[in-house]
Amino acid sequence: MLIPKNLYYTKNHLWLRKIGLYDFCIGITDFAQKEIGEIDLVEFNADGNLIKEAVSWGSVYGINKTFPLIAPCECKIIAVNTILNKKPSHINTDPYSYWFLSISADINTSEFLNYEEYIQFTQ
Repeated sequence: MLIPKNLYYTKNHLWLRKIGLYDFCIGITDFAQKEIGEIDLVEFNADGNLIKEAVSWGSVYGINKTFPLIAPCECKIIAVNTILNKKPSHINTDPYSYWFLSISADINTSEFLNYEEYIQFTQ
């Protein structure tokens, strides 16, 4: 299982990559994409630009299961990765390059799991 050291992780198998002072990209982990199986649809259902913590903002549909996308924090959506509308299976080949959302959030990254903590969590 591939787990990059430079990302932050959630217990519901999302990763966050810091791209600015308050900006992050969010995607699903290698662990999650393997559980889902071949991904055939990514659906975004966020109402507006603001998402509250622990609220569903979409789903990933795969051959094995449907995976809910739950907001790891309160945030503002900056961008949605529309490439995944056309080729959602890209997540299966490289889950850490294909992000779902770019967000802005004033958060403390220590609230998330680091590399070592995520490895322990998934074992």
